[in-house]
Amino acid sequence: MYQNNQKFAEKDMKKLCCIKTVVGAVSIPVALLNAQLLSVIVQSAASGSVSGVVRYAAALLSVAILSFIILTAAHVFLGRGELKAVNRLKLRFLEKFLKNSPDRLFRINYGELIENLTADMERFTKRYTELFPGIFSSLMGTVGYFLFLFMQSPIVSVSLLGIALLQLFPPLLVKKYMQVSYDQCEELEAAITNHIAEAVEGFETIKLYRLKDRWQQKLKEYYRKYLHVGRKADAAAAAQRGMYRLAGNLMQFGTYALMGFYVMAGYCEFDAAVQAIYLSGNFFPSVQGIFSAIPEIAVSQNAQKRLGKWIGGGEEFPDSVSTEAMRLCGVSYRCEERDILKDVSIRFDPEKNYFIKGSNGTGKTTLLNLLAGLLRPTQGELCASREKEEIFYIPQQDPEYHCDINTLFHLFGGEKQKKLILLAERFGLSERIREGKEICRLSGGERKKVFLTIGFAMGSRWLFLDEPSNNLDSEGKNVLLELLRERKGLIVVSHDPVLSGAADETIWLEDGRICNEKNK
Repeated sequence: MYQNNQKFAEKDMKKLCCIKTVVGAVSIPVALLNAQLLSVIVQSAASGSVSGVVRYAAALLSVAILSFIILTAAHVFLGRGELKAVNRLKLRFLEKFLKNSPDRLFRINYGELIENLTADMERFTKRYTELFPGIFSSLMGTVGYFLFLFMQSPIVSVSLLGIALLQLFPPLLVKKYMQVSYDQCEELEAAITNHIAEAVEGFETIKLYRLKDRWQQKLKEYYRKYLHVGRKADAAAAAQRGMYRLAGNLMQFGTYALMGFYVMAGYCEFDAAVQAIYLSGNFFPSVQGIFSAIPEIAVSQNAQKRLGKWIGGGEEFPDSVSTEAMRLCGVSYRCEERDILKDVSIRFDPEKNYFIKGSNGTGKTTLLNLLAGLLRPTQGELCASREKEEIFYIPQQDPEYHCDINTLFHLFGGEKQKKLILLAERFGLSERIREGKEICRLSGGERKKVFLTIGFAMGSRWLFLDEPSNNLDSEGKNVLLELLRERKGLIVVSHDPVLSGAADETIWLEDGRICNEKNK
């Protein structure tokens, strides 16, 4: 499913991962040098050599300051590079995501998608910015510190490794118990988001059929489950923190006691014990970095799989047969055990304007969605253009963007912007209106005029309009009628008799079937 996903994360993310690994490894020789200097300082102090203490303490301080400056500069540089690399990765993912067939995008589960584009994307990028660099640098640190201590005293190095292995248990427990709770939390978060989105889109249905109590009860059930799973996740997290603190205390004080015993028993030299105590502060975190990556790898792999389904090459929509006409041959569409369209056969000529009429619930909008590629027919053959520039579709509900009209128009480029402004002026959208408010704060009629302006300005071969006169005043309807008469290739769903004069042909739908206008 996710075989091709690495293609959108190849060069810059892997380069960033390598650089961060190298920067992380710089601290290893610095720590080894500091350990040697510290052991010399302790020996000088024990022998009463004040000059030796001062000299080597100055050297130790110089190394610390120099390494701090170098690492700080490196982290600042890497931070800027990381932001650019992550943003480029997200853009490449979105490009691939938007190449999904229109019907798949139309049927998106919003809650799941939000989780994918936020939490899962963050986890996936962290594998290159944190997880892999951390694993590699921790592995190099573990090997480097172990070999250094082994050269000083084999028993010391083996003992520290044994103490460090105490950190193995918390991540294994986390992977077994905590990851399950995390996955359940994410699934419930997606379900809650989707449930709320369904209420927003289906508000009229909920109100019409008095489904508010049922909807709220379902939401309460989601929250009840979420609280239960969340408590389990919090308990697991608290247990993890407690286990790490316990292991940290055992390792710290156990190391002090064990090194003192080795020196007293003559198993190692004093300077080797001092170096071991100092390096334990780096050695133990290095070992922990490897172990803690176990659950993180599992989390990252799950995120990778969830992202992969959006760019893994799903079913392609059938290729268009012709852009000269659109044709439905015996097309039916079924949704939730209900037949919306039944054996519809019709041809749409791009040199004509078609009006689709019929009572509510007869399948008019469904027919538009099929022609636009947003739905797939349950059966039958659909031959229609699939090129994005060939179709422009304005649905009944207009987007509520948080920007003003001119800002939106500016996104279409200079040439299109001139045409957009001319059409906007025809609709009465003055400069004051275009700059005065965000689109989401405009009236329903003004918002409708904005998107009608865009639809007619784009010059697409086909223009689909679903109830375009909704919320328009009489002046706006007159302008719309003029624009309808000025072009061809229109397929319009409308009950408004004012617009009927622009129709070359009227199609009547009743009970999901095309019927003769004479019978209306």
